[in-house]
Amino acid sequence: MNFKNLFVFVQVALTYPIWMLWFDNKDGAESIPHIQNQMSLEEKEVSYNGAEETSNFVSERIPGEIEGASIARTLVSRESLANVNTFKTISQSGKKVDVPVSSVEYYADCDNDGDFFWLVVDIGSSYQNIISGSKYSFSIRVGDHHIHEDVNLEYPGGIVDSPAGSPRIILQGELQDVEDKDGKYGSLEECFLKRHPDSKMWIPNKSQSHKSHWAKFIVDDLYMVGGFGDRAFIGTIDTGIYHSVTSLDDH
Repeated sequence: MNFKNLFVFVQVALTYPIWMLWFDNKDGAESIPHIQNQMSLEEKEVSYNGAEETSNFVSERIPGEIEGASIARTLVSRESLANVNTFKTISQSGKKVDVPVSSVEYYADCDNDGDFFWLVVDIGSSYQNIISGSKYSFSIRVGDHHIHEDVNLEYPGGIVDSPAGSPRIILQGELQDVEDKDGKYGSLEECFLKRHPDSKMWIPNKSQSHKSHWAKFIVDDLYMVGGFGDRAFIGTIDTGIYHSVTSLDDH
């Protein structure tokens, strides 16, 4: 398996708990104590959004693609940190090889359209890998925000106190540099600093440390794991649908 295939495998593996594969195998699941309580949804009541409901109710409430798209838009809007996944070329045993790397970066959905802004520090490793030709993706999960922020963690099909039971997404697309038209930089800076007060040190044209610039990430591919498969949407979301729906917070 080459490194690029390994990178894709690792991304999917990290976003889908492997023990979910045991749900269809009762004997196997019963041999693992910490998932016994997840067994036999048809035989007992299960908790859904804080209420005791039957398994039939849970299966009827699994969000479809349209609601899943709205959940993804909500996640992008509520959160403000993303992992930028790239490849870094290194020397290994005398050969040049690409290894997958991932770094946390600041973003904000300032246009509220699902295509967010990234404050790019040009010297940063993620950007250097990208301009060197690396393919890239963005990963966002529930909890990806500054510690001082009070962010709603509740989602349809999600489980608030379970990271594995909460939404996360992998986004692919195109980065577009932002031009300062009609005072765009001013409004963008104001929005961004509300989410990232400490980023004032790297604001484009004002940074006293490193060169930086604004880039907008245009989403053209999206995969979401909304939580556990018995109650949450899992799968690819059409980006036409993604861009046409609104955030749950806008309803």
